[in-house]
Amino acid sequence: MPTKIDNNRQKRGRPTKSKQSANRKKCLEAYEKYYSAGGAANLLDLNRHTVEKYFKEFQETEVEETNYDFILRQRSAKNRVLARLDGILEELDGQLADIKTVLVDDKHGESHDIGKYEYMRTQILGKLSDILQQKASVEITPTLDITIDNYLEERYGQFIKKEV
Repeated sequence: MPTKIDNNRQKRGRPTKSKQSANRKKCLEAYEKYYSAGGAANLLDLNRHTVEKYFKEFQETEVEETNYDFILRQRSAKNRVLARLDGILEELDGQLADIKTVLVDDKHGESHDIGKYEYMRTQILGKLSDILQQKASVEITPTLDITIDNYLEERYGQFIKKEV
């Protein structure tokens, strides 16, 4: 009879730190191979709840890392788009200035089709307006790391209370 109790004693209680570390490493390998918690528990001969605890920890770490990477990519893309829109605006401003020069200052007595240049000017002004609206939209769109409350507080200097 004492033999049975001795055998059971080895399986009870908290494992040593080295055993916990080894179990965690085995669980991580199973997690990376997309095993379910129950399947990994059976495969590794561990308690299902222990494996679920490790899997939950791995999942939370993975989500945090993924979110952080996504936020960095989002910020980078936003900055690249804004820089590109600035370049487009500069080019359109240059074209508009050239057209205004042709319409206003005709030193050489050249004849120009004023209607054509007025039409081009109107088209460029429309495109400038569209690009400016797009740029404003991109600039005011908060990245995912900013909550709406923080954004409103930062933007307007006060916290807007929620009324239930």
